[in-house]
Amino acid sequence: MRALGYATVLLIAFAGSVLAASAQAPSSPAGAHASAHVAVRIKPDTVRVGEPFVVTLRVQTAKTATVVFPAGPDSGGAVEALDPRALATTPGASAADFTATYRLAAWDLGRQPITFAPALVHGAGTDESVAFGDLTILVTPTTPADAAHRVPRAARALFALPRSWWPAWEIAAAALAILVVLWLITRWWRRRPRHDAPRADPFADATRDFGALERLGLLDAGEPGRYVALGTGITRTYLVRRLAPAAIAFTSAELVDALAEDRRVPRARLEALLVESDRVKFARDALSAAEARALGADARRLVEEVERRVVAAAAAANAGPPAPAGVGSSASGTRGHAA
Repeated sequence: MRALGYATVLLIAFAGSVLAASAQAPSSPAGAHASAHVAVRIKPDTVRVGEPFVVTLRVQTAKTATVVFPAGPDSGGAVEALDPRALATTPGASAADFTATYRLAAWDLGRQPITFAPALVHGAGTDESVAFGDLTILVTPTTPADAAHRVPRAARALFALPRSWWPAWEIAAAALAILVVLWLITRWWRRRPRHDAPRADPFADATRDFGALERLGLLDAGEPGRYVALGTGITRTYLVRRLAPAAIAFTSAELVDALAEDRRVPRARLEALLVESDRVKFARDALSAAEARALGADARRLVEEVERRVVAAAAAANAGPPAPAGVGSSASGTRGHAA
């Protein structure tokens, strides 16, 4: 009985000490979270190269806590993110589910690791790091298993055009038409009139042109200025062709100077004719029909006179130098003495 009493006293003392210790222990702070629970889902678990798959990370912890998920998998691995992460929170009675969803793709064959950094759980005064463990995805080839026994089909043409003879006939007809046009152009070019070719006799051409000028009837039509301009133009053309071929582009004064040393040309009459013609052409000097007819006649007479002098000079040059006067007189005296 004494031993039982001692045991009872010791038991009561131990219980009192335990109660005292529990009374002195500090209470848990408000808002403290219990340990977080982690869940991971990979769907599908087997993919082909480049085929997307989804990884869902779920952390269950206190409602008052916040969870910071990693932005994506480790960039140095064979798995990369295709889209930004999607975050969601589902509150419960005493805890909340924090979820992060990642859309990924793998580019190497075989089982590839998916490496995520730990998530951080922030509570009221406490932080906790949550790891997701070793995650992997199986990547299979895109070609079928029996690809070695498959025979690929031949490549088709880019444009399957129906065969027809019409395009060839059209090309031939177009080529023939081009050749005909080129032949016609060449034939016309060879047979075109050559107005700039010099004619044989300048005086005959000038005479014919003066006759054509008279047949135009410009004086009767009231155009004396044009009549004078054309008449002096015929004279200029004759003088240039006959005497000074290099003076075709000379002005009136330059033409007179170019023929000044030629005694076959009456310089005073030529200069007066060209001055009157320039007044009519450039100064619009009014002329009567009688004055215009007189200038035209003067132009024609000038051409005829120059032609006579040219012919006479040519004949004298062909006859040779004249015989000395003494030779002729001695011969005649000898014949008289003999008689």
